[in-house]
Amino acid sequence: MRRSIAISLSPNCEKDDISLALKLLFSPFSWFDFRQTEGLENDFKKLFGSNYQFLAVDSGRSALYLILKALGISEGDEVLLQGFTCVAVPNSVIWTGAKPVYVDVDKNFNIDIGKIKEKITEKTKAIIVQHSFGIPVDIQKVRRVVRNKRIVIIEDCALSLGAENKGKKVGTLGDISFFSFGRDKVISSVFGGMILSKNKKIYEKLKQERYDLNYPSAFWLIQQLLHPIFFSLILLTYNLGFGKLTIGKMSLFLLQSFNILSKAVSEDEKKGKKPKRFLRKMPGALAVLARNQLRKLEKFNRRRRNISNYYFSALKIKDLQLPVKIKGSIYMRFPILSSRSIQIFRCMKRQGILFGDWYKAPVVPVYDLSLVEYQPLTCRNAEKYSRTILNIPTNPTMTLTDAKEVVRLIKLCLNTK
Repeated sequence: MRRSIAISLSPNCEKDDISLALKLLFSPFSWFDFRQTEGLENDFKKLFGSNYQFLAVDSGRSALYLILKALGISEGDEVLLQGFTCVAVPNSVIWTGAKPVYVDVDKNFNIDIGKIKEKITEKTKAIIVQHSFGIPVDIQKVRRVVRNKRIVIIEDCALSLGAENKGKKVGTLGDISFFSFGRDKVISSVFGGMILSKNKKIYEKLKQERYDLNYPSAFWLIQQLLHPIFFSLILLTYNLGFGKLTIGKMSLFLLQSFNILSKAVSEDEKKGKKPKRFLRKMPGALAVLARNQLRKLEKFNRRRRNISNYYFSALKIKDLQLPVKIKGSIYMRFPILSSRSIQIFRCMKRQGILFGDWYKAPVVPVYDLSLVEYQPLTCRNAEKYSRTILNIPTNPTMTLTDAKEVVRLIKLCLNTK
């Protein structure tokens, strides 16, 4: 029985991560050990250099919200962001009282630098620059556009840890940045986030804000520690059964329905509301998981690049539009465009290969785009891409044989009417 290849179901989880989660589950004395959280921050300092300060929190969304708050962004202010993003980004802006202003994207699925200037007003206080799918933005070009306007450049590195632009690591190119360690990110601790700050004054404000936060509950932490354990079993049995009634699918449904496993995005967030469990310190147990994954960062990204290079050579097919090959990218997901994206997505799912369809709307996941103040036709490229995009997995747990099987099945699906 083949283990399912899924872009969002703990794609980084290896045997050592599972055994570590199991060990932590039965070591409650270590759950809130702040020394491990500080250890993770020090690990990042070793990776990026001593010129930067680091602050770990419970999620990427919390990291962004704290950054906006530390910058003094509030009601009446405007923050620019791209119209091809996760709901957590505009939500964080809205929760400060500020207004998200959407900028369209370019052919790299990143913010269109040529369209930034027309969106700037005297109310613009910051711009969030997202490195989509691990494809880096040329921040220097962004900086030239906002020069002399007192606009802070915030790098969204949720999908790009380890990527580079012109030899410099993403996260060090703007004024301040944040990373995410969500279950399907570059490295995963189920939940977790990190702030990188160059400005010591801002860092001290952030540190005080973090000091005042509470830890999440022990029950919530148990949910996260169970995640890699249960998902290792879910993936093994995801296709074991008949049609939609498989052991893996039913197990996932029941575990989430009974609140044994958490979801990546809460129902409140999909409605544009601030969730009850939001803005917490990062527990030591999750920091341990993140540290274990961080040790494998170079290996993970090397595997992603190798698989992506294979896709670039093997997917030169009439019905598919491949991404632009950008030096320094890690291709945490390999985005392609096709007028037959829905057909391919469903066909691959039947074969046990779960592609991602982010971003199937300019902002996802949200019940109504108006909840995040997005108006139709604001970002025409983003809307066009959202109708045709597919994310092909580059999971570090995949082998080149797996990638070849993915390509074979894509071709099979394209020949299926």
